[in-house]
Amino acid sequence: MLHVQDWLIIGLYMALALGVGLTMRKRAGTNRTSYFLAGRSLPWWLVGSSMAATTFAADTPLAVTGIIAGKGLSGNWLWLPVMGIHAAVFVVFAANWSRSGVVTDAELIHLRYSGLSASILRQCRALLQLLSNCVVLGWVLRAMVKIASPFFHWEQWLPSLMQWLTPLWPQGTALGTPSEGLTIIVLLLIVGCYSSLGGLHGVILTDMVQLGLALLGSFWLAFQAWQAVDGRAGLLTGLERLYGDQHLYLDLFPTPGAGWLGAVGISAGLFGFYIIVQSFSNLSADGGGYFMQRLNAARSPRDAQQGALLFLIIHYLTRIWPWFVVGLAALVLLPIGKETESLSNLGALVATDREMAWPVLMAHLLGPGWLGVVLMSLLAAFMSTVDTHINWGASYIVNDIWLVLRPTASDREQIRMARTAVLVFVLLAILVSFQIDTIEQAWKWLAMLGAALGLPTILRWLWWRINASGEIVAMLCGMITGSALALWSPLPYELRLIAIAAASAIGLLAGIMFGPPTDRTHLQRFVDQVQPLGCWPMRAQSGVASRRALAQACSRWAAIVAGTFLLLFTGYQLLFTGRWWQPLTMGLVALVCLWFGMTGAMKREG
Repeated sequence: MLHVQDWLIIGLYMALALGVGLTMRKRAGTNRTSYFLAGRSLPWWLVGSSMAATTFAADTPLAVTGIIAGKGLSGNWLWLPVMGIHAAVFVVFAANWSRSGVVTDAELIHLRYSGLSASILRQCRALLQLLSNCVVLGWVLRAMVKIASPFFHWEQWLPSLMQWLTPLWPQGTALGTPSEGLTIIVLLLIVGCYSSLGGLHGVILTDMVQLGLALLGSFWLAFQAWQAVDGRAGLLTGLERLYGDQHLYLDLFPTPGAGWLGAVGISAGLFGFYIIVQSFSNLSADGGGYFMQRLNAARSPRDAQQGALLFLIIHYLTRIWPWFVVGLAALVLLPIGKETESLSNLGALVATDREMAWPVLMAHLLGPGWLGVVLMSLLAAFMSTVDTHINWGASYIVNDIWLVLRPTASDREQIRMARTAVLVFVLLAILVSFQIDTIEQAWKWLAMLGAALGLPTILRWLWWRINASGEIVAMLCGMITGSALALWSPLPYELRLIAIAAASAIGLLAGIMFGPPTDRTHLQRFVDQVQPLGCWPMRAQSGVASRRALAQACSRWAAIVAGTFLLLFTGYQLLFTGRWWQPLTMGLVALVCLWFGMTGAMKREG
């Protein structure tokens, strides 16, 4: 139940968000670059914090809570391997994107490739990014429905409106009941207003506030949950008492042949291979998408690189701890199979959907004032993701579809189309949200799509022989394989991901062998502008020097990944095992690895 002070806190935040949009309206309305890339003027700390705010969506803590209930902490290897991509963005891709000067990652295809196949690939990638963007917004909307359900009761506040709306409301959709759906519509209207008015400038400034609120709210809820289970000792005892083996949920790594790995028949070696594939199974395996939008909005390649590093630190070493703590505490406070015995009506919400444990614990553990702060933090997380995705999605509609059909459009026409596209995108996201059952399901669907595209997306920056035909064939082979496996194969998700990636690699090789290579003059312009690492015969630098530079970048990338992983494991041991000397030693090794990787990478852009 929300109190007056909770409503005041939420209302002040909403007013602030709208005020930012109105303030930034003139600055964003100059031209397409100012609207979608903030005039390429952002310092590194705004770039990194905005990337972190966008990925701290309202769906993320709910999804992690559901994963922990199903597979324990080790189930989070569904998304943790992506640290490999994010490390590569810092070491290699951030500066490349900044130098490219493109508005969208689809536009890069015309910078990198030539001919008709490049035009076809650009349109295909733009449409796929639009589809994936709608899916992301759909699962974020679904998460917000879950968060809103215990707190927003429009049927009590506006009974006449709800009596009129209820017969018109589509039943059985992901937008929930009319009361829950009305909450989402109100929030979307606010987000649509300030993001369409302020462009990326408005999005970035609100992201700063949203990130701070999201971190504050999640850490405070984690502290309350930790207290409620009596700390580490109470958590371990509770897991042992309720489930017989605390390690089933507490281990950070899955045990081969046991637990969820044993259930799907995956060996240690196969799991290692899955981790590699999962790490690049992403439509934006090179840091494209909304990351690219932030990186290209940076005022220099060095700012883009530093922003990528700040995001890496926040994402993997800071904000995951409240997610893990609340997810584990929920197993004790709301035992699986006994939810209604714990919290009666609220527990019933969790009994049918373990992702609901996060908002239910909010309602149970937090008092007036703090409930408003934490709920506002999730509203802020929701809005920070939605504003980014509708601005970014609109950039494809304007830059890669509309301007291709109308290349002579004036700046005023482009801005008008951009603001219209933002509103259209909100409607598309609502329609897609009707089809999403769980957030984890949507994550897996996008990962399988990414497995078909991730490898060629990375290699296009490193090897001159990658061509547009190779990317098209790789995409078709991967997507056909994924569709066939989804329809007719009982293989678990992990093995399907490997099969899709293998089919994509075969298609890429076939396209390279039989498709036309990119025009050498076109490639020369790309190399001169972007200055990529790797194998580029048209580069003035000798082959030996190029190979040495690539080897150095690979060693720095490995050091960043190792350091990030070791610090993650250090925090895990300190928090959940109570050990000190071993994790502190490991932490020192991690810092050395990070220092080596960071200084070397930054020196290249020095």
